[in-house]
Amino acid sequence: MSAPQQFPLIKGKEENWPITKLHKNHKDFLTEVVCKSFKALRKRYPTDTDLYRILTQTISKELARIAEEPWNCDPKDDQSFWELMDHAVKNKIEAPKLLEKIIQRYVSEMQSSFSIFYYQCIAKSVHFLFVHLLKAYSINDEKTTTEGIFKFQKLSEKFQIAGEIQLLQTLATKGTLVLVPTHISNWDSVVLGLATKQLGLPPLSWGAGLNLFNNRGFRFIFSQLGTYKVDRRKKNIPYLQTQKDYTCLLLEKGCHMIFYPSGTRSRSGSIETDLKLGLLGTPLEAQIHNFQQDGPQADKFFIVPIALNYHCVLEAKQLIEESGLQTDITRTHTPNCCSTHLALSKNILCKGSEIFINIGMPLDVLGNRVDIEGNSYDSNDQAVDLYRQLMDLAAQPATLKPFNDWVKTLRNKIIATYYRINQVLSSHLVAFVSYELIQHSTEKIIIPYELFMATLAKVYDALLLLYKQKKIDFTPILLHSNLDVIAKDGVAKLGIYHIKKPLVITKNKEILVQDSCTLLYYHNRLIGYGLEKNITQ
Repeated sequence: MSAPQQFPLIKGKEENWPITKLHKNHKDFLTEVVCKSFKALRKRYPTDTDLYRILTQTISKELARIAEEPWNCDPKDDQSFWELMDHAVKNKIEAPKLLEKIIQRYVSEMQSSFSIFYYQCIAKSVHFLFVHLLKAYSINDEKTTTEGIFKFQKLSEKFQIAGEIQLLQTLATKGTLVLVPTHISNWDSVVLGLATKQLGLPPLSWGAGLNLFNNRGFRFIFSQLGTYKVDRRKKNIPYLQTQKDYTCLLLEKGCHMIFYPSGTRSRSGSIETDLKLGLLGTPLEAQIHNFQQDGPQADKFFIVPIALNYHCVLEAKQLIEESGLQTDITRTHTPNCCSTHLALSKNILCKGSEIFINIGMPLDVLGNRVDIEGNSYDSNDQAVDLYRQLMDLAAQPATLKPFNDWVKTLRNKIIATYYRINQVLSSHLVAFVSYELIQHSTEKIIIPYELFMATLAKVYDALLLLYKQKKIDFTPILLHSNLDVIAKDGVAKLGIYHIKKPLVITKNKEILVQDSCTLLYYHNRLIGYGLEKNITQ
């Protein structure tokens, strides 16, 4: 199912949005986070000796962070606060009081804010931005007629939402959505925010890396949208506990959320398989607490895998270089980038693209399939009593193993869904074929068009078989066009906004590889399906 237009709001009045209710009582919420984290850490470290040890470790790490990599968005009193804490620990000031002060500071750093006015303004601005970025119109549409203006405003043909749309919308009225998308770009949260608004869902909350707040533009936008901050430099136990409790309580308050279970963007461009158990365990913990508080009728959390795909990721070159996956081919044949931002701006202004969002089958917190009523079913389609199963889990001896086993099951179900709902873009297909060919050819830059098309046909046939087996998904052009159209579309759209496109078709009807580094990045979106054996030797 695809989304042809914007749907009416599921909860029409802004004051009924969970995120609005939360921020009306934000001080109470922050106090609750502090209390929850304090109790959890005191239970974990019951004696003052234990507390002083963990406080000393925390302060040492924080002072080292300040010395090594301070950021513009760090608090102005960062060094003075931690030096004061260091002095207090050395003088044996009451450890519980020091712990509470540190937790309060972390909560203050993480806290979000939400403005209905700014949300509406930013949403309109983002819609306008993507209309122009994706060029959701044709030249004929730009005529100053009523019909032309109306078409100019529509995003549906370029901003393509597919998958379990109706199920997602219905479940949003029955519980709390936890969207777990693949993570490709810094723009992912903005894209998902626009997509969910198109579907009539209330605003979502998500955790954004603190590094994004170094940018004034992102800082202003995110600070108005209920986005809490995540500082990945901080690996100490009090910070990680506080972050988990902050997120857990957001869920318990009914805020629909975006989780990136990989923790960060995919550096290689491939589908993520290394998902963080700690992040995925948070909805499970929140669900158990809800059931303990309100019984079998408590609100449920619905885990929704989503596959995001772009013809162009602006950070592609930087990401693949950070991945450490470059080969001799990419190092040898990647040009030095000395072009100006003016060239990049020209590409964005003059060229259009598409974004693909595919919504997978929702799961409960244990990885079971969920139907439109929110009921759970196991892999054999047998009904599951989620309440009883979680209460039995909570009653087991205090050990992480059973808990982690269920989280691993959820992780595996999400990864399997990612591969199944990953949509084959024409650009990713031509990138895969081209990069594989230059690895097996003595000529590393030029690919004869006949060889390219013959190999493309073999890979396409293999993908079509996977599609029929429901192991991968197709975009419309892959389903309804011939190979020549697919090839030309893929070459034209691959890395369309990059200063130097990875591939071009020459006048002699040959495929010229201009940037094998970014070509590798887009190629990687189709690894993991066993397609390599179809490449012509």
